[in-house]
Amino acid sequence: MSYLTDASLEVLHMILYNVDQQSDLYQCALVNKSMYAATNPLLWREPTVFNRETFRESNIAACLLRSFRQARIHGFRATSLGQHIRTLYFRVDTLLQDLRQMINNVPLVDELIIHVITLKDKDMERIAIKCPQLKRLTLRYLMDAPDHFFEPLRHCTNLRELNIIDSIRLNYQLASLNHGQLEKLTLRPYVHTGDSFTWSIFGEVPTLNDLAIPTLTHLDMDSMTETYFQHYHSLSSPTLFPVLTDLRIAMPFYTATADDTVVSFFKAHPLIDTLTIQCMEIDPVIMISLAIDLVHLKRLTLIDNQHLPTFTMALPLVEKLSLRGCRMNVDSMVQMVMHFPSLHYIHVTNIIGLQSFGDGLPLDGLTIESRTHLTYLDLTSRDSVPDQLKEHLPRRMDGKLVQEDLEQIRKTAVGLLWIDQ
Repeated sequence: MSYLTDASLEVLHMILYNVDQQSDLYQCALVNKSMYAATNPLLWREPTVFNRETFRESNIAACLLRSFRQARIHGFRATSLGQHIRTLYFRVDTLLQDLRQMINNVPLVDELIIHVITLKDKDMERIAIKCPQLKRLTLRYLMDAPDHFFEPLRHCTNLRELNIIDSIRLNYQLASLNHGQLEKLTLRPYVHTGDSFTWSIFGEVPTLNDLAIPTLTHLDMDSMTETYFQHYHSLSSPTLFPVLTDLRIAMPFYTATADDTVVSFFKAHPLIDTLTIQCMEIDPVIMISLAIDLVHLKRLTLIDNQHLPTFTMALPLVEKLSLRGCRMNVDSMVQMVMHFPSLHYIHVTNIIGLQSFGDGLPLDGLTIESRTHLTYLDLTSRDSVPDQLKEHLPRRMDGKLVQEDLEQIRKTAVGLLWIDQ
């Protein structure tokens, strides 16, 4: 009789690679030496510490450094434990000395998430040199790094995704990114709101205007879009990202911007098929541009845009439309649906809120269905979800849908109009 544990390490590794829970992998590692040898590299791929204490001893970097030292003390020298790590997260309380030692010991890491305020330009050079396989880099809470802080990233030839989040400033020199193969870029500056003022880091002309990344497909700009578009017309070439397909633009608190500039950007990037516009006043000119200039548009999300103008032109390819926090009544909803022939289902999270902007008549799912000619989904249970929309939807014991399931449907369902009123 043959047993699973008699299989080769390569076969065991392929099987265990499909185990999602870290706790389950840990139990597998305790079976015998063969299972331990096959499981150990997977346990180290994304090491985490569940203790939320702020003491250095509970920090993931300090824990890993202790593990490295223990391995050397006990003679485990065949393969460095750091060779197995692929994703590493540094909390805000991580000491720079611990971060630097860790970077020296993870040569095959492909994702770094760093929430260290005091990061220096020398640390970026260390990352570029010591982590040649780096594909995804997230930096958060940068305080006052020098202008050329990101210059070393030109040497990260495998870098495909860069996220700069909650930075106190973003007017760094980012032109070095033009020389790489970056595909996804997220820029979300820190925005402070008080009783009498609101400010973001873009008091100066943003150096985003120096960006022209030929490989970029995803761009996420938050709370800085207004300033960026103010200087967009001054650029020598309007087509900065020729293969851009996914765009998210967010204004700070219901800001209006020059329609002609936004339309010019859309004209210069016609391959966009996924678009999210948040907290921006949308005029009819922009609505027309969505239909005329973005001819490949398939997924459209409008968030907190207040009163939406009337759709007057068809968007035949749009197969997923999400409206969140946009004021509309039933009549405007019915008129809007006429211009989206690829939509087949509709879900409204707050029918009472939709009714408050209407004529006061009773409103329910059947009424919405009869007036829009779309199949209304109440999404109260798994059985209420059409088979076409159940892809990757887990089957739960009571058959109900939890918030995670609803988010999955909202993000992935094709042919669905989702309204959060």
